[in-house]
Amino acid sequence: MHKSILIAGRDDDALAGLANLLDEMGYDLTLAHTAADALSIAERQWPDVAILDIGGPELDGLATARRLRDMAGERSLLLIALTGWGQPQYREMALAAGIDVHLIKPLAEDQLSFILSMACERAD
Repeated sequence: MHKSILIAGRDDDALAGLANLLDEMGYDLTLAHTAADALSIAERQWPDVAILDIGGPELDGLATARRLRDMAGERSLLLIALTGWGQPQYREMALAAGIDVHLIKPLAEDQLSFILSMACERAD
């Protein structure tokens, strides 16, 4: 069974690059450019993993993470922040918002692959 990943980000080039990488890894993907889109998509088709950019006016990833956590209830969801914000206070804010993993750009492919493989093993 393929695991589904919701990617929410505001940078079209970064979103496309990450989508291509994850598609090559064999994941089913859905892309969102705004928080409203991400939440709407999650209501229609619950993802196994959500990768969120945690900055920006159109996509407040921290608020989106909190809302997805509320929506999850008993459902499984791995929340990953992918951000340029690497300072400790941003990591703490992300974890407090329900983010499971705080990754800093630029992303190492092997790091993401490892995290996703561990999450998907637990979900099977």
